[in-house]
Amino acid sequence: MVKLVKSIKAHQDKAWSVSSHPTLPLLVSASTDKTSKIYKLSSKQNFPLLADLEDTHKRSIRSVAFKPPLGGDDAPDGFLDLPALAAGSFDSTISIWGIDEPSNEYDDEELVANQQEIFTSPSNEWNLMAIIEGHENEIKSVEWNHTGNLLASCSRDKTVWIWETDPETLEEFECISVLNDHQHDIKNVTWHPNQNLLASSSYDDTIRLYKQDQHDDDWTCVGILNGHEGSVWCSKFEDWASPLAVKNRTRLVSASDDLTVRIWSCVEGEQDDVSSTALPTSIKHDSEMVWELETILPSAHKYPVYSVSWSKKTGKIASVGSDGRLVVYKEDEGKWSIESVTESSHGVFEINCVIWASLDDKTEVLVTAGDDGYINVWEV
Repeated sequence: MVKLVKSIKAHQDKAWSVSSHPTLPLLVSASTDKTSKIYKLSSKQNFPLLADLEDTHKRSIRSVAFKPPLGGDDAPDGFLDLPALAAGSFDSTISIWGIDEPSNEYDDEELVANQQEIFTSPSNEWNLMAIIEGHENEIKSVEWNHTGNLLASCSRDKTVWIWETDPETLEEFECISVLNDHQHDIKNVTWHPNQNLLASSSYDDTIRLYKQDQHDDDWTCVGILNGHEGSVWCSKFEDWASPLAVKNRTRLVSASDDLTVRIWSCVEGEQDDVSSTALPTSIKHDSEMVWELETILPSAHKYPVYSVSWSKKTGKIASVGSDGRLVVYKEDEGKWSIESVTESSHGVFEINCVIWASLDDKTEVLVTAGDDGYINVWEV
């Protein structure tokens, strides 16, 4: 069952998007009111406001995304990976925000040991670090890759842009590829959580997959997912760390105007019939991927489905849409069923986004953003 934990009146207009930090209990929202707001996801359920990012964009902020922290061998010695985020706007620009390094009252060991407390303090100043320009129309989605050195954006101008940056500074962004394979407005971009595989979802009823060619570094389309009978609003990859994930199998869940939620799968290394991807790009990739529709989840929505999210911890999927329903699905031995349906999750308003997130005590919750300007936090 799903239980409402907290309802936050975050914005004065539509709340379009929410994003949670991968390792810290931080949540950021985006709105038509031209602001982004950052909250602490506290297990005490008070969810304090940490920052109000405003006076930067001239139109609605449509999408926000926290940069993942560098880890393992990717992190330079002595590098303090401060939280940062990207916000994409209908004014065709992307803003990059980050916090200042904490004061000298902390030594290095204290910073490492107490990052959660220090980086979620209301005393932190969130500063504008960069403005990225290039798209010719409204930006609909932004997302970082798993190492934080690439940022993908998509737009009403029918293009996907891939930007490269130094994750240590985040001051300069260079466009390394413009992908223009879609025929219509692109609604969403999403990176695989463990590799540089990018998916884009579009009004042209398709999802496209992109990889960087190992020989010439060009980013090219390596697969097209056909089957939806309406605009594809959102797609998300399964995390290989999920308890139900199968090694070397890549799965993607998608949501559409056709009222369906679908799961697609690709087994790494299969090269049976690359022509089945019907690639329009004249450049053939050295590792084109063969995808298939694995299943259509049980029918649960009455109107278009806008957003889906795949839990890393449980393998469950959540979906929301214009019917105001919050639906949770679970998989058991390869078969999917509806675990719960919550009606009128934002009253009479549409729900634009759903994500899985973690509180400061590691409890997993669902977070939804609606046309009512509210951010709702749900216990599953």
